[in-house]
Amino acid sequence: MAQALICNKDNPVGAVVVPLPIPDKEYSKTLDDLRKLGIGDTTMLDCYVDQIMDAPPVLDCLEGQNVNIDELDFLFRSIDRYTDNELAEFQAMAAKLELTDIKDLINMSFCSEKATVITNFDDLENLGRRHYMTMCGGACSTEEYDSLNGVGIARELIASGKGTVTPYGVVYDNGLQLEELYTGRNFPAYADQSYMMELELVPITDGPEKGIPAVLFLPTPEERLKRLVERAGYGGLDEIIVQSWSSELPEAVNQAMYIPQEDLRMLNTLCEKVAEMSDFQRKTLAAAVLYAQPQGVYQVNRVAEELEQFEFVPGVSTPEEYGRCLIQKSVQYDPELEDYYDFAKYGQSRVESEEGRFLNGGYVRFKGCISMEEFLMEPPSPGPEQGGMQMVGF
Repeated sequence: MAQALICNKDNPVGAVVVPLPIPDKEYSKTLDDLRKLGIGDTTMLDCYVDQIMDAPPVLDCLEGQNVNIDELDFLFRSIDRYTDNELAEFQAMAAKLELTDIKDLINMSFCSEKATVITNFDDLENLGRRHYMTMCGGACSTEEYDSLNGVGIARELIASGKGTVTPYGVVYDNGLQLEELYTGRNFPAYADQSYMMELELVPITDGPEKGIPAVLFLPTPEERLKRLVERAGYGGLDEIIVQSWSSELPEAVNQAMYIPQEDLRMLNTLCEKVAEMSDFQRKTLAAAVLYAQPQGVYQVNRVAEELEQFEFVPGVSTPEEYGRCLIQKSVQYDPELEDYYDFAKYGQSRVESEEGRFLNGGYVRFKGCISMEEFLMEPPSPGPEQGGMQMVGF
């Protein structure tokens, strides 16, 4: 992992070592450490990069610059996905174009794969095939790929004389144009890790970039969520609405919410919970949601955070199958008495006593000691005696 030694150039007392990209669990602490130095603003270029450590060498150009911490973090998250060859393409193109501005580097991180870089002249066959795939957008038929003369393609490329020698290899730009995907406000849509939801947000009222939705991937640290919205000039989280979305959450969960009207913080919390679940837990959540019939993200979160209150038995669809499953798992079960067990009757009695249901490819029941209505009940709004301000008598 790369690191940057960050300080306040106007008041160089103390410094913070920032890991790059900033891990989600360290994001809030990192921002707190920077604020103690009087830096770390949402949009200002107030973080002086005193030193870059363990980073791709081409990014040494950032040393001695004032940068925005979120731009720096986003740049490193963007290149963190690179293979060795993709990193060589990025570094070679950045060197060829003599890029030093962090905005240009961010934009290059989204288009450098259109270039071809030669770091090893010993394997012309693979070089030629890789160049061919780059030129055709990374897609061709198996028959076409198998018939390629990689050596011939590589020799033709080298003979063109269009390469530029850089410290990171000989690079061919293939007509690459540096697109301004990042203009300095909204970061380009990019998920650097697995995510549960992708949201396009617009302000409720006209904003400076109303025509350009802010794209968020959940879960993300709440601090980052708020700052991304602020960067877009949309005000606070309460001043934006969801314009469109896609979701990797279980379909039953999606159906229990109306995304445009849900609280973003609660959606983010839900996505964080589901992202940490196993496949079985997600199936249990889907069944529990169908059972409990929650309305809205708060109640869905209640089900998710109290998932142990629900029991899900997959692969059973009738009382007989459920009864068989229970009896065969019991210590008293004797295979030689198989014909004497009344699986259906036992299963039906358990279903009735447990108030269980067959849903989502299995059997689900609620183990709680309170009613489902009480379980899903939202807490009352805090009054004077519950909130942060309390009446004090004399």
